[in-house]
Amino acid sequence: MKKLPQRFLLLCLLLVAILRLPSLFEPYWYGDEGVYLTLGQAIRKGLVLYRDIHDNKPPLLYLLAALSGNVFWFRAILLGWMLTTTILFWKLIKNLFPKQEKLAEISLFTFSILSSIPLIEGNIANAEIFMIGTTIAGFYLYFIAKKWSQYLLAGIFFSLSVLFKVPAVFDFATILVFFLFIAKKKNYQLLITNYFFLIFGFIIPILITIIYFASRNALSYYLNAAFSQNLGYLFSWRAGTMVARGLSSKIGLISRSGVLLVTTLLIFLLRKSLAKPFILITIWFLFSLFAAALSERPYPHYLIQVLPSFCLILGILLTSGRTVIKRLAFSLIVLLVAGLVVVQFWVYPVFGYYFNFLGFATHLKARAEYFAWFSPQVNQTYAVANFLVKHTQPDERIFIWGDEPYIYALSRRLPTGRYTVAYHIVDYNGYQETIETLTKNPPRWMIVMEEENRLFPGLFNFLNSNYLLEEKINSAKIFHRRSIIEID
Repeated sequence: MKKLPQRFLLLCLLLVAILRLPSLFEPYWYGDEGVYLTLGQAIRKGLVLYRDIHDNKPPLLYLLAALSGNVFWFRAILLGWMLTTTILFWKLIKNLFPKQEKLAEISLFTFSILSSIPLIEGNIANAEIFMIGTTIAGFYLYFIAKKWSQYLLAGIFFSLSVLFKVPAVFDFATILVFFLFIAKKKNYQLLITNYFFLIFGFIIPILITIIYFASRNALSYYLNAAFSQNLGYLFSWRAGTMVARGLSSKIGLISRSGVLLVTTLLIFLLRKSLAKPFILITIWFLFSLFAAALSERPYPHYLIQVLPSFCLILGILLTSGRTVIKRLAFSLIVLLVAGLVVVQFWVYPVFGYYFNFLGFATHLKARAEYFAWFSPQVNQTYAVANFLVKHTQPDERIFIWGDEPYIYALSRRLPTGRYTVAYHIVDYNGYQETIETLTKNPPRWMIVMEEENRLFPGLFNFLNSNYLLEEKINSAKIFHRRSIIEID
């Protein structure tokens, strides 16, 4: 009997590997990965995160990008990570539902597919796809914990998730809320002790990062970029600012908070008629869905946070014999669908993605055509990067006005200043800082993307006074510095 479940797990692992294989051959095309790899490159060259180069996520993703060095190894690390995550998810399911093979198989099979295909960006090395691994590990350790060290380790894994991306704190909140559902007088003291070690474990990794960045004179930069600025980012969506969108944004947040509160209260009232695993999964689903919809941004990779609990809910819906459980599970999926409709989450094509790869793998498509399927800009990105490699030194800085971070990553050149993309300069009001850096350390080469129409006060006066147009590659204008710099 044991061989059959293990065989099913192996088949799912093989499925994950096959579905992820094309991701290893993708070009440099996804903007956020370009930012991660550029920051990873900066780490490899000795720069301090946040102080010397900026992005708005906690540090673990950039450390993985530094370890990988390029998009192939970044995706290869992700492949290994997701194989491990799939095994952990299987172990979690088997511990939650040890005698329900069909539920386990449906949940794992669904997870293996949806976490691997490009529908919700499972193929991309974003923070969410990494953090579900540490989150699942945290839930697994929490559920099997018999001693304080396991609770401590569970807390550490939940903390690592937050150090990939801040919304993972809602997954940890699931465990804290679950305490209210299971606390009784006879086990209260033991629960308090266990939760003390859980919370202490959660604090440890975050505290280590605080100590590290304080030692590098970068603490204020770290706290501001990874946490403070993230609050504006997570609670709003408006191009060019991190400020909330006014009344409609507040109403949306209040409405979602109300739904979360009411549904959690309903589960609390029904808790005596529900099994603990179902209660835990339901709270996990509700809190992760709230986190995914928090900013009302329609980015599909936000849904990855909901994926593990959704797969479990789906398995319960299709296998449970209890009517009340089926109705609750169905209601949760209806709630998810409502969230998808309200936020209008985007999705990526699946079949076209694999047909594009097959065409390239069988030499029916040339490389340029294969690259262009991902984005019309990809071939231009490679051409500009090749130009820079030929005309600059390895440690030379460049500046790009536009949202093309992959040019930095591909050319292995760092930006002049802390910002890798134009929208960061705009969103975080980095105009003055960037102009001062350009004036103090003018790069030999500056690139302006024609499609970039956001205003940058002072940039073009500086550019026109001190640079000459050297080359134009599609929409990329490449400027070379004059021998004499004029500074106003």
